[in-house]
Amino acid sequence: MSQLRELLLAHIGYSAWATRRVLEACSPLTEEQLGRNCGASHSSLLQTFRHSHDGEKVWLRRLVEVDNDRLPRGSAPEHSFESLVQSWPELWEGYRRWLEAASEDDLTFELSTILPDDADFRVPRWQIVLHAVNHSSFHRGQIITMLRGFGVQPPNTDLTAYYATH
Repeated sequence: MSQLRELLLAHIGYSAWATRRVLEACSPLTEEQLGRNCGASHSSLLQTFRHSHDGEKVWLRRLVEVDNDRLPRGSAPEHSFESLVQSWPELWEGYRRWLEAASEDDLTFELSTILPDDADFRVPRWQIVLHAVNHSSFHRGQIITMLRGFGVQPPNTDLTAYYATH
């Protein structure tokens, strides 16, 4: 297995582990708490989870469907917290399966996409995987801050904690 594929698989594994831990920490919260506007970039815990989940979903679709030159635009569905908990493992498994089957050429193949400002952007697939992981890490940090605001001790989602346990 190539070092690049191993690295990407490790980071997808980390992201799944960390998100699972944060979802578990949020599971005792009420619907009101999950939906409360906390002043974060996506307002609430639930909105932030939705944004992160849907970002992972769109990028996975983009990896798998190479012939789709443009990412779909429009509103994402309004997932419930429970539906996110149920569907997220399918996304993580999709990334894992795609990475395990991908050749070195697949990983370095550049996709053309359109950025939110309508600029064309070419990006190698391996960078898309790292972007998805980084994007989720960023928003997990926001969720952890919101959890602290509710008096909840957040889980340790640091990469070194993942390495120490895996």
